[in-house]
Amino acid sequence: MSIRSDQRLWQAQRWIKRRLPTVAAGLLMLLCWEGIARIIDNNRIFASTSYTRQQLMAQIDTVSIKITETFTSVVVAFILATIVGIILGVVIAEVFTVRQMSMPLIIFAYAVPHPVLAPMFVIWFLVGSDIVLFTFTGPSAYLFGSVTAEQAQQAIAINGVTAFGAWVGFFPVFINTITGMNELEDRFEHLGIVLGATRWQMVKYFRFWRGLPNIASSMKSTVQLSIVGVIVAEFIASSQGIGYQIVLAWKNADLGYMFGVVLVIMLGSYIFYQTVVWALKVVTPPGSV
Repeated sequence: MSIRSDQRLWQAQRWIKRRLPTVAAGLLMLLCWEGIARIIDNNRIFASTSYTRQQLMAQIDTVSIKITETFTSVVVAFILATIVGIILGVVIAEVFTVRQMSMPLIIFAYAVPHPVLAPMFVIWFLVGSDIVLFTFTGPSAYLFGSVTAEQAQQAIAINGVTAFGAWVGFFPVFINTITGMNELEDRFEHLGIVLGATRWQMVKYFRFWRGLPNIASSMKSTVQLSIVGVIVAEFIASSQGIGYQIVLAWKNADLGYMFGVVLVIMLGSYIFYQTVVWALKVVTPPGSV
């Protein structure tokens, strides 16, 4: 066996060992869930795993469409939050006057409870219009014969839901960008002065790279906050996505379907989080994550 094959085998074994605690925690959660359900023995109060699976599978085609819709919005919200957070963070970290003027306003606005603002974001885009970047046919059309291509059509768009998700998620990236860029060591400051670097050359070659570990770490928080923001907007002020399915399940007193939808959200969130962490490790220098 070659050295490359040995290395791949070692990496696979290491990956499996690192995932074993997660799998064990998931199995323990399922056992506790089923145990509590059997003690209560009433699916209208606490749905069992079998009843949850039955109710979820009965509407799996709808769930697949709505979960794709939600996580399409999550991806847009995450990208918006990251881009806006980094750009604003760089500008505010470097321009003292802008920092003094804007920081109190941003902190004050962010202190308002997020669910209060969700209807406002949705209304603003209803008055204007969604910014559709492109559309695609979701996987539901290929997985389920009962779903047509038109029903599975998904849009990558900036709308009230994605804007609110970006608002909820942008603050960690914004703050950590400022913090990281202001932590540049004195020796690099002196080196820039000796080399005659301008302010923006210092940003380009020194400050941004010093702040990159902070930015990369904060993006993992932004993943979770973007998911929360999108689902809260769907739950409160929208009639789309998987968040609205929870509202429907609540109105129909269908606890099994509600449990199933929550499980799907948990699984989708875990997959998206791990995807972002893997992408950060690939595209950023070693040690940034």
